[in-house]
Amino acid sequence: QPVLQKLDGVGAINVQGGDVREIRVELDLAKLEAVRLTALQVAQLLGAEGFDVPGGRLTVGGRELGLKLSGRFRTPQDVGAVVLAAQPNGTQVRVRDIATVLDTTKERRTLTRTNGVPNVMFDVLKQGGSNTVQVVDNVEEALVALRTRLPADVQITKILDGSRFIRVNIASLREALILGGIFAVLVIFVFMLDWRSTLISALALPTSVITAFFVMWRLDYSLNVMTMLALSLSIGLLIDDSVVVRENIFRHLELGEDPITAARKGTSEIALAVMATTFTIVAVFVPIAFMGGQIGQIFEEFGVTIAAAVVVSLIVSFTVDPMLSARLAQRIPPDHHQQMRAHRFYGPLVRFYDDLDRAYCSALKWVLGHRISVVIASLSLFVASLALVPMMGFDFFGRTDQGIYVMRLELAAGTPLPETDRITRQVETVIRKMPETLTVASTVGLREEVNKASLRVTLTPKTKRKRTLSEIMQSVRVELDRLPGLAYTIREVGIASEDQSDALNAAIVLDVRGPDFAELTNVARRAFELVKQTPGVKDPDLSYRAGPPEQRLVIDRLRAGDLAVPFNAAAMTLRTAVEGEVVAKYRDGENNVDIRVQMRPEDRRDLDTIGALSVMSMRGAPVYLREITRLEQGASPAVIERRDRQRQMTIVAQVDGRSLGDVINDIQRKLDALPRASGYTFDWGGEAEQMEDTIDNMALALTLAVLFIYFVLASQFESFIHPFTIMPSLLMALIGALGALFLGGMSLSMASMIGVVLLMGLVTKNAILLVDAANQQRALGKSIEESLLTAGELRLRPILMTSAAMVLGMLPAAVGGDEGSEFFSPMAVAVIGGVITSTFLTLLVTPIVYSWFEHFTLRAIRERRSRARSLEAAPGATAEE
Repeated sequence: QPVLQKLDGVGAINVQGGDVREIRVELDLAKLEAVRLTALQVAQLLGAEGFDVPGGRLTVGGRELGLKLSGRFRTPQDVGAVVLAAQPNGTQVRVRDIATVLDTTKERRTLTRTNGVPNVMFDVLKQGGSNTVQVVDNVEEALVALRTRLPADVQITKILDGSRFIRVNIASLREALILGGIFAVLVIFVFMLDWRSTLISALALPTSVITAFFVMWRLDYSLNVMTMLALSLSIGLLIDDSVVVRENIFRHLELGEDPITAARKGTSEIALAVMATTFTIVAVFVPIAFMGGQIGQIFEEFGVTIAAAVVVSLIVSFTVDPMLSARLAQRIPPDHHQQMRAHRFYGPLVRFYDDLDRAYCSALKWVLGHRISVVIASLSLFVASLALVPMMGFDFFGRTDQGIYVMRLELAAGTPLPETDRITRQVETVIRKMPETLTVASTVGLREEVNKASLRVTLTPKTKRKRTLSEIMQSVRVELDRLPGLAYTIREVGIASEDQSDALNAAIVLDVRGPDFAELTNVARRAFELVKQTPGVKDPDLSYRAGPPEQRLVIDRLRAGDLAVPFNAAAMTLRTAVEGEVVAKYRDGENNVDIRVQMRPEDRRDLDTIGALSVMSMRGAPVYLREITRLEQGASPAVIERRDRQRQMTIVAQVDGRSLGDVINDIQRKLDALPRASGYTFDWGGEAEQMEDTIDNMALALTLAVLFIYFVLASQFESFIHPFTIMPSLLMALIGALGALFLGGMSLSMASMIGVVLLMGLVTKNAILLVDAANQQRALGKSIEESLLTAGELRLRPILMTSAAMVLGMLPAAVGGDEGSEFFSPMAVAVIGGVITSTFLTLLVTPIVYSWFEHFTLRAIRERRSRARSLEAAPGATAEE
C-alpha cells in the first residue's frame, strides 16, 4: 500500500481481506473479581498508559534541554507489566496477573479471494482529473518492481483494469477514424474522377484532425473515448467544406477558366453556403458543451472537439484548397467531358452521373408540378416515423458489454460469516462453471455485515465468446434461483460508473416515503410486489430488512439508582467485555498496532456469563450486571433510512429484455392506481431519474439547436424567411434516424439522442447548398422554377458527394463490434439514417418549400409590382391581363 500510494495520480486505496495484527488483552472474570476490578476500569487504566508526554524545557549548564516522559509500549510484554492496583498487603496487580496478553490478529469480519484462493484485495482509485490510463501504467510499473521483492509464493493478480475499456474503445475508434477517412477520400475520387481534386480535398482531413489535437491540448483534453468518438463521427464532415469548394472550382475549370480565376470565383461563389453549414454545426454543439447535469459532463469534450474540428476544416477550405487548386490544377480542355464519357474505365461512371443529373431534373420538374402530393407524402413519412418511438422505448445508457458483471448476495439477518462464506463458495462454483468466466473476485462480509457478499466477475473478451453478457447473466440467474434463502442482484458494469453493485446505480430505484413506519412498511411491500410482477424487471429487492435477533439488557433505573450505578458505566462495561475496546497503540517500527481490552471467549459465551460482569458503583463497590438489568428479546430494522426528515424504504431492480422507459411507464401506471393514505409518496432515483433529466436536457438542447440554426441562417442569408425553407430538412432527418434505430433494434438512449442533435447541424447542409444556389440564380433575374432547376443541376453532385462521405465516414463506428460499441453505435446509426433520408427528401421537398416561401420575399414582391406596372403601361392591356 505505501508503494502504490506514492504514485502520481493515485487517490484512495481501499484494502480488503487479510489479517490485521492486534495486541489483545483477554481478561479473566474470576481474577477480576478477586482483585475487585471491572473490565471498564482495566480499559480506562490501560488507556492512560502507553504514550509519551512532553515535559517542557530545562536549562542545564548553559544549554536548554527538552524533557519528555516516555511511557510508550515498546514490546507486547510492556502491556502485561502495567500496574493496575495495589493490594492491602502491598502486592501489585499487573495486567498479566488478571489477563492474557496475546500478540494476535483482529477478529475477521471480511473474507476475500480470487478464483477460490484467499487474498488481500486492493482497490486503487485515481485522483480527480488524473488520466486513468496513465495511473494504470504507473501502477503496473510499480508492481513489476514490487514482484521482485516479494516471497516466491506470493502472487499479484490484476482483477479489474479500468483502463481496458478505454484502450479497447480508443483502438476501435482510431480504426473507425482511419477507415472513415479512407472511405471519404474514395468517395471524392469516385465522384470527381480526378486525382488532383482528391488530393487537395483529402488534405483537409489530416490538417483538421491535427489542428483539433492542438485545440484539445490547449483545453487540457485527453485522447479519451468522447474526443475520439467526436473525431470518428465527424471524419466525413471534416472533408465536406473542402469537397464543396473544390467541386465548385473544378466546375469553373470545366467551363474553360484558368486555375487562378477558377479558384477565386469558385471559392467566393460558394463561400456563403460553406460558412452557413459550418456555423450551424458550431451553433448546435457549443451549447451542449455547457449544459448542466450528467449529459453536460459527458459531452462537453465531445461538443467542443467537433466544433473546433469543423471550424478548422472551414479555414482549410478557404485557404489551403484555393491555393492548391490555383497551383496544382491545370486547364481543362473544352472536350474534357466527352473524353471522359469515352474513357475505358471512367466512362461508365461519367455516363451514369449524366443520367443521374437528367433523372433528377426530370424528377424535380415533376415534383414542382405536384407540390401538395409530395409534401403530404413527406409529412406522412414523418408521422409514421414518430409512431415508431413508442415501439422502441427509452433507455438512459444502452446495455453495454464490457465483459464484466457484479453480483451482490444477501442472506437472512443474523447469518454468521462461515455460513455466508459457504453459500458464496457455492455461487462461485456456479459462476466458474461458465466457460466464459476468467476471474471471480469475492468479498464476504460487506462493510463488516457478515450476511452480505459481493462478487466481481470478468469474462473473456466479447469478440471471443458466442454468448452475450446478458445471456450469461441470465444463465447465472437460473442456477442461483435453485439456492434457497438467497437474495441477490446482478448487473453488468456500464459506462456510467466503474462499480454498479451499489443500489444507487441500479436501473430502477424507487423511494417510498411516509410518516408512519408500520404503514410505510405495508405500502412499500405492496409496491414491491407490483414492481416484481412487471415484465422486464430482474433481481428486485426491498431495502427493508428485519435486523438480527437482539438480546436487550434493559436497565432497571430504580435498582441502579439504589446501588449508585450510572447507566454509562454499565453500558461501557458491557461493550468493553463483549466487543472490546481499543485503548492504546503499540508502535512496531513504522506501524501502529491496536491494543484491545476484552473478556476471554469463555467469559462472554452466553447471557449467564455476561450477567456476571461487575460494574463499579459510585460508592466504590462492584455490582453484578444482572442485578441492575432485565433481559428482553426483540428485533429492529437492519437499516433505517430517512430523507427530508421522513422515513424511507427503497425498491431497487434491474431491467433486462425491455427498455427502461417502458418498464418505468408500466410501474408508474400501477403505482398511480395503488390505494394509499395521504402523505405516502413514490420518488424515482437511479437511472430512471437520470433518464428523465437526460430527456429534459436533450429537449432543451434540441430547442436551442433549432433556435441557433435559425439565427445563423437568418444572419447568413440576411432573410427571416429562407431559414424556414431550410428547417424542414430537420424533420426529414428524423425520418431516417428513427427508422434506422428501429430497424437496428435499438432504443432511444442518451447516445442516440446525441446522434439526433448531431443531425440538426449536419442535414441543413444540403438545403443550404440548394437555397444558396437558387438565390444566386434568382439574383440573375431567373424565375423561381428556372432557378430551382438550375440550382438542382449545379448542386446535385456536391450534395451526393458530401452525404456519401458522411455516411461512409461513420459506417465503421456504426458496425463496430468491440466492447462498448453499444454506446457509440446507436449514435452513428441515427446519423447515417438521418443523412440518407434527409439527402433524398431535401433534394425533392426543399425546392417545393423554397418556391412557396420565395413568394413572400422582398425580391418576389418587387418583381410582382414591376410586372404590374409593365402591364399597366402596355397599350391595349386588359384587366384580366
